[in-house]
Amino acid sequence: MTNNNNITPKCTLYLAPSTIPNAGLGVFTSIALPSGALLPGGGDAAIPISDLDFHNAGSHNAEDYHWLPSEYSWSPSSLGDVMDYEADQTSGLSWGYGALPNCHFWMINVEESKCDYDTVGITPRNSPGAGAFTGHYNRLAHASEDIRAGGELFVSYGENWFVTRENYMGLIPAGEDFEVGEEFVKKVGLLFQSLSVGNEVQADIWTMIINSPYKSRPLAALPKTYDAAIRAIDVGITQTEEEQAIHSLEYLEQHGKCLDHIQPKNSTIPHAGRGAFATRFLPKGTVVSSAPLIHIPDRDILIMYADSDDGETRDPSKPIGQQLLLNYCWGHSSSSLLLCPYSHGTPFINHDGKDPNVKIQWMENDKRYHNSSWLNEPVSFFDSVWTTNLMFEYVALRDIQDGEEVLVDYGREWEEAWNDHVKAWKPDEDYVSPHDLNTNLDLPLKTHEEGASMYTTIDGFHTDARNGERKIHRIRARRPYQKNQDDGFVYDLEVIGSGNQVKRVNGATRSQMHFFHKPYEADIFRKGSFRHEMMIPDEMFPSAWRNL
Repeated sequence: MTNNNNITPKCTLYLAPSTIPNAGLGVFTSIALPSGALLPGGGDAAIPISDLDFHNAGSHNAEDYHWLPSEYSWSPSSLGDVMDYEADQTSGLSWGYGALPNCHFWMINVEESKCDYDTVGITPRNSPGAGAFTGHYNRLAHASEDIRAGGELFVSYGENWFVTRENYMGLIPAGEDFEVGEEFVKKVGLLFQSLSVGNEVQADIWTMIINSPYKSRPLAALPKTYDAAIRAIDVGITQTEEEQAIHSLEYLEQHGKCLDHIQPKNSTIPHAGRGAFATRFLPKGTVVSSAPLIHIPDRDILIMYADSDDGETRDPSKPIGQQLLLNYCWGHSSSSLLLCPYSHGTPFINHDGKDPNVKIQWMENDKRYHNSSWLNEPVSFFDSVWTTNLMFEYVALRDIQDGEEVLVDYGREWEEAWNDHVKAWKPDEDYVSPHDLNTNLDLPLKTHEEGASMYTTIDGFHTDARNGERKIHRIRARRPYQKNQDDGFVYDLEVIGSGNQVKRVNGATRSQMHFFHKPYEADIFRKGSFRHEMMIPDEMFPSAWRNL
């Protein structure tokens, strides 16, 4: 579709039907974005999911249990350095740009950074909110190519993502397949030139090619219609695909859902971490956010268990907590079903039970976004559904000012659980934050003789150009050194070298060291960290879902 330059868009970012057939929804920009431009809306966060197969005694890849979040999860290495250290097997659910855009390997135009790690100064030493929210945040998205106004945004899922889903997605072409397709289209163009046949015969030939029973990824990369094939012969597949991957601004205004009414900042709510703030004036009744929902039919999937005596399997009689994801999902006390929003910025919206400025409601029926017939299906229906098609709207209850924090009522049960948690919480005076050690280089380290046992929950690593990264075994000595611009000291270390041999490193500086929580020692794993789903109001919760 062509753009209407007379349209002034209300938003910069829209959720709308994808230009890729059968791909559901996509993300579109209403303004032209030059290569390298930071995409609007601020950075996304990522929620770590730890040892899920272990805790469920099965494999979600083998569908031993239903786990739709796997469709929206990323490897820990793609999300930052910290998540890799947190548990034996970890993935990260990243919302916003990490979940909403589609992948088209011939038109990747968005690249995402890794997450930073920061808990906004909230630690077990000073706040009952420690471990209740993710510290993996600020995953930024940039345009990797010039993107036209109205253009769809595409990220790379990685080729393996599609390979592991061939049984229901079919053969999805990768970059090299489009290159093969490009060459094939050129040859077809030469064939058409050599034949003395009209357009109808050419169209029949192209239809026969596209409908070949011998399926392949290069075949899937070819234009699907004769008209598109003729255009590709003239200008190439790349330009043809780009011309099709665009909605008019008028279309986005009429059919799209605004994605950039809110952005993340540090919350004004004590102990809450980060929050969502209005990016413009939002009058009463405005749909502040339209949030697709990931369904989890069995909430017990999020329960975490202690090891059994053999150390290889879980002990189902010893639950020790729940996955952090629970805090980002909505549920109801009479149902096993959880619904987890993944729209841009929506999971940052915090609680206010007295004066919320938004409420949640179901979107009106529109099967492109929200299939209201699902509200009448039993929870068992969702066990075999591997797509999302439910959506919340966060609607302004009053005028919301530009820069005001957006707040919703999580429900009475959630608030009572939080208040009980706050009353029972006690500060951990001995807690040491690896983030503080990494960012405050003026903070001297304790040596082994000085009681470095305070670092028992932390792993340290020393890096130099010759040996790379090696784990610190002990800090043996600290010596003043005025030329060191870190903390004014240099350190003598014992590090674990090749073959697990302990090696001595003298004169190490703070900037050569980096610290992580040891596996299962991060705040989210601490006993008693707050966990509770947000509560869907009783009057909007479907009776068909009440299975408890």
